[in-house]
Amino acid sequence: MSPARRPLFGTELKGAGTARAVLSGSFFCAALLLLTFLLTLSVTVTGCTAEAGDSALTANTRIELVDWHISGLWVINCPVCWIRVANYNTVPIKDVTVTYDTYDFDSKPLDHGTYTLDGEVGPGQVKNFIEQYVGIVGVESDKISVHLSTVHPGDHH
Repeated sequence: MSPARRPLFGTELKGAGTARAVLSGSFFCAALLLLTFLLTLSVTVTGCTAEAGDSALTANTRIELVDWHISGLWVINCPVCWIRVANYNTVPIKDVTVTYDTYDFDSKPLDHGTYTLDGEVGPGQVKNFIEQYVGIVGVESDKISVHLSTVHPGDHH
């Protein structure tokens, strides 16, 4: 058989075996598609959904953007924030999640993202989270606003 007519996977299908090979190939493709769909569904439904915080704890928590600057000017452009968290709850909190929005010089919205502060804040305490690299933003980012999203009960609760 000439190289131009050689089958793709090294065997030529002839006669009754051709139907079985095509059928098993179709079954294999269908099974692979089903497996891909199920894996995608499981990751989308469970792995990528944000875990809900405690609304009562969140209501008694305050954040303050003390200072910020852009790191990696014209290269990476990542806001580096100093965020102060005040816990007015009677229990410790952790996983304080904030949302941020950046704006250009004319206050036109540019980027939106979320960031979770790593650490625990004791009851009735204030904690400073300095040098928090919150995410990649556009080169034109001149302003930032930060808002509290969720908090979770601390480990020593």
